Amino acid sequence: MKNANISRLGGFTLIELLVVVLIIGILAAMALPQYFKAVERSRMTEAVTLMDSVVKAQRRKFMQTNRYAETFEGLDVSPKGATGWSYFTKGDPVTGAGGNGFRIILSINDGFRDGHMNAVRMVDGNRSSPSLQYQYVLERHYQSDNVTCIGNNQAGRELCADFCGIDTPRSLCCDNGTSSACPRPNNN
Repeated sequence: MKNANISRLGGFTLIELLVVVLIIGILAAMALPQYFKAVERSRMTEAVTLMDSVVKAQRRKFMQTNRYAETFEGLDVSPKGATGWSYFTKGDPVTGAGGNGFRIILSINDGFRDGHMNAVRMVDGNRSSPSLQYQYVLERHYQSDNVTCIGNNQAGRELCADFCGIDTPRSLCCDNGTSSACPRPNNN
Protein backbone atom coordinates (compact mmCIF):
# COMPACT_ATOMS: atom_id res chain seq x y z
CA MET A 1 0.00 0.00 0.00
CA LYS A 2 2.84 2.36 0.82
CA ASN A 3 4.47 1.85 -2.66
CA ALA A 4 1.19 2.66 -4.47
CA ASN A 5 0.96 6.08 -2.77
CA ILE A 6 4.58 6.94 -3.61
CA SER A 7 4.23 6.07 -7.32
CA ARG A 8 1.02 8.11 -7.61
CA LEU A 9 2.69 11.17 -6.12
CA GLY A 10 5.87 10.87 -8.22
CA GLY A 11 4.52 10.87 -11.80
CA PHE A 12 1.82 11.96 -14.21
CA THR A 13 -0.69 9.82 -16.00
CA LEU A 14 -0.88 9.77 -19.78
CA ILE A 15 -4.22 11.64 -19.69
CA GLU A 16 -2.73 14.44 -17.58
CA LEU A 17 0.19 14.83 -19.99
CA LEU A 18 -2.17 14.91 -22.99
CA VAL A 19 -4.29 17.61 -21.34
CA VAL A 20 -1.20 19.75 -20.69
CA VAL A 21 0.00 19.32 -24.30
CA LEU A 22 -3.49 20.21 -25.56
CA ILE A 23 -3.59 23.39 -23.45
CA ILE A 24 -0.13 24.44 -24.70
CA GLY A 25 -1.25 23.79 -28.29
CA ILE A 26 -4.36 25.96 -27.86
CA LEU A 27 -2.32 28.80 -26.36
CA ALA A 28 0.22 28.59 -29.20
CA ALA A 29 -2.56 28.62 -31.82
CA MET A 30 -3.94 31.80 -30.28
CA ALA A 31 -0.53 33.51 -30.06
CA LEU A 32 0.91 32.69 -33.52
CA PRO A 33 -1.38 34.96 -35.59
CA GLN A 34 -0.48 37.90 -33.35
CA TYR A 35 3.21 37.05 -33.73
CA PHE A 36 2.96 36.96 -37.54
CA LYS A 37 1.08 40.26 -37.50
CA ALA A 38 3.79 41.84 -35.34
CA VAL A 39 6.48 40.60 -37.73
CA GLU A 40 4.58 42.10 -40.68
CA ARG A 41 4.14 45.41 -38.84
CA SER A 42 7.91 45.44 -38.38
CA ARG A 43 8.38 44.97 -42.15
CA MET A 44 5.84 47.72 -42.76
CA THR A 45 7.73 50.09 -40.45
CA GLU A 46 10.95 49.33 -42.32
CA ALA A 47 9.27 50.24 -45.63
CA VAL A 48 7.80 53.47 -44.19
CA THR A 49 11.26 54.47 -42.91
CA LEU A 50 12.83 53.81 -46.32
CA MET A 51 10.02 55.75 -48.02
CA ASP A 52 10.64 58.66 -45.66
CA SER A 53 14.34 58.76 -46.63
CA VAL A 54 13.49 58.71 -50.34
CA VAL A 55 10.81 61.40 -49.90
CA LYS A 56 13.32 63.69 -48.17
CA ALA A 57 15.84 63.09 -50.97
CA GLN A 58 13.14 63.85 -53.58
CA ARG A 59 12.25 67.11 -51.80
CA ARG A 60 15.91 68.15 -51.84
CA LYS A 61 16.11 67.25 -55.54
CA PHE A 62 13.00 69.31 -56.28
CA MET A 63 14.45 72.32 -54.46
CA GLN A 64 17.68 72.04 -56.48
CA THR A 65 16.28 71.37 -59.97
CA ASN A 66 12.56 72.19 -59.78
CA ARG A 67 11.70 68.58 -60.64
CA TYR A 68 11.84 65.16 -59.03
CA ALA A 69 14.41 62.47 -59.83
CA GLU A 70 12.99 59.78 -62.10
CA THR A 71 15.44 57.12 -60.94
CA PHE A 72 17.23 56.21 -57.75
CA GLU A 73 20.55 57.26 -59.29
CA GLY A 74 19.26 60.86 -59.43
CA LEU A 75 18.90 61.04 -55.65
CA ASP A 76 21.61 62.13 -53.25
CA VAL A 77 20.67 59.22 -50.97
CA SER A 78 19.50 55.91 -52.35
CA PRO A 79 19.43 52.32 -51.08
CA LYS A 80 22.43 50.12 -51.86
CA GLY A 81 22.02 48.47 -55.26
CA ALA A 82 19.06 50.66 -56.28
CA THR A 83 19.04 51.46 -60.00
CA GLY A 84 16.30 52.70 -62.29
CA TRP A 85 12.83 53.60 -61.01
CA SER A 86 12.23 50.31 -59.14
CA TYR A 87 14.06 48.65 -56.26
CA PHE A 88 13.51 45.46 -54.22
CA THR A 89 14.37 45.75 -50.53
CA LYS A 90 15.16 42.03 -50.06
CA GLY A 91 16.78 39.52 -52.37
CA ASP A 92 18.08 40.65 -55.75
CA PRO A 93 17.64 44.46 -55.94
CA VAL A 94 16.56 44.30 -59.62
CA THR A 95 14.33 41.20 -59.78
CA GLY A 96 13.44 40.53 -56.14
CA ALA A 97 14.37 36.85 -56.54
CA GLY A 98 15.00 35.16 -53.21
CA GLY A 99 13.54 38.07 -51.26
CA ASN A 100 10.70 38.64 -48.84
CA GLY A 101 10.27 42.40 -48.74
CA PHE A 102 8.99 45.33 -50.79
CA ARG A 103 9.29 46.67 -54.30
CA ILE A 104 9.79 50.43 -54.06
CA ILE A 105 8.56 52.22 -57.19
CA LEU A 106 9.21 55.88 -58.00
CA SER A 107 6.47 57.65 -59.99
CA ILE A 108 6.79 61.04 -61.58
CA ASN A 109 3.95 62.85 -63.28
CA ASP A 110 3.86 66.49 -64.31
CA GLY A 111 3.80 69.03 -61.56
CA PHE A 112 4.65 69.51 -57.94
CA ARG A 113 1.86 67.42 -56.44
CA ASP A 114 1.99 64.35 -58.63
CA GLY A 115 5.29 62.82 -57.58
CA HIS A 116 4.76 59.76 -55.40
CA MET A 117 6.14 56.36 -54.58
CA ASN A 118 4.71 52.93 -53.81
CA ALA A 119 6.01 50.11 -51.63
CA VAL A 120 4.44 46.85 -52.84
CA ARG A 121 4.71 43.80 -50.56
CA MET A 122 6.44 40.97 -52.48
CA VAL A 123 7.84 37.46 -52.09
CA ASP A 124 10.39 36.35 -54.71
CA GLY A 125 9.44 39.32 -56.88
CA ASN A 126 5.77 38.26 -56.92
CA ARG A 127 3.04 40.39 -55.35
CA SER A 128 0.42 37.61 -55.39
CA SER A 129 2.56 34.71 -54.16
CA PRO A 130 0.52 32.00 -52.39
CA SER A 131 2.98 32.21 -49.48
CA LEU A 132 2.23 35.93 -48.99
CA GLN A 133 -0.34 36.17 -46.19
CA TYR A 134 -0.51 39.97 -46.02
CA GLN A 135 -1.00 41.58 -49.44
CA TYR A 136 -0.89 45.37 -49.39
CA VAL A 137 0.65 48.48 -50.95
CA LEU A 138 1.91 51.63 -49.21
CA GLU A 139 1.74 54.90 -51.15
CA ARG A 140 3.24 58.27 -50.28
CA HIS A 141 3.34 61.54 -52.21
CA TYR A 142 6.66 63.38 -52.12
CA GLN A 143 5.06 66.53 -50.72
CA SER A 144 3.00 64.77 -48.05
CA ASP A 145 3.83 63.35 -44.65
CA ASN A 146 1.03 60.78 -44.75
CA VAL A 147 1.03 57.20 -46.04
CA THR A 148 -1.93 55.51 -47.72
CA CYS A 149 -2.26 51.77 -47.07
CA ILE A 150 -4.11 49.68 -49.67
CA GLY A 151 -5.08 46.16 -48.55
CA ASN A 152 -5.40 43.65 -51.40
CA ASN A 153 -6.73 40.72 -49.35
CA GLN A 154 -8.55 40.35 -46.01
CA ALA A 155 -5.35 40.00 -43.96
CA GLY A 156 -3.88 43.01 -45.79
CA ARG A 157 -6.99 45.09 -45.08
CA GLU A 158 -6.85 44.15 -41.38
CA LEU A 159 -3.17 45.08 -41.21
CA CYS A 160 -3.88 48.39 -42.97
CA ALA A 161 -6.67 49.16 -40.48
CA ASP A 162 -4.22 48.53 -37.64
CA PHE A 163 -1.59 50.71 -39.36
CA CYS A 164 -4.07 53.53 -39.93
CA GLY A 165 -5.60 53.32 -36.46
CA ILE A 166 -9.15 52.58 -37.60
CA ASP A 167 -11.47 49.86 -36.32
CA THR A 168 -13.08 48.58 -39.51
CA PRO A 169 -10.85 46.95 -42.14
CA ARG A 170 -11.13 48.77 -45.47
CA SER A 171 -9.43 48.32 -48.81
CA LEU A 172 -7.66 51.65 -48.32
CA CYS A 173 -6.96 54.08 -45.49
CA CYS A 174 -4.60 56.88 -44.47
CA ASP A 175 -2.24 56.80 -41.50
CA ASN A 176 -3.84 60.04 -40.26
CA GLY A 177 -6.77 57.91 -39.03
CA THR A 178 -9.19 58.37 -41.94
CA SER A 179 -10.75 55.46 -43.79
CA SER A 180 -9.97 56.88 -47.23
CA ALA A 181 -6.87 57.71 -49.26
CA CYS A 182 -4.58 60.40 -47.90
CA PRO A 183 -5.27 63.82 -49.40
CA ARG A 184 -3.06 64.83 -52.30
CA PRO A 185 -0.75 67.78 -51.62
CA ASN A 186 -1.60 71.21 -53.02
CA ASN A 187 0.31 72.87 -55.84
CA ASN A 188 1.38 75.73 -53.56
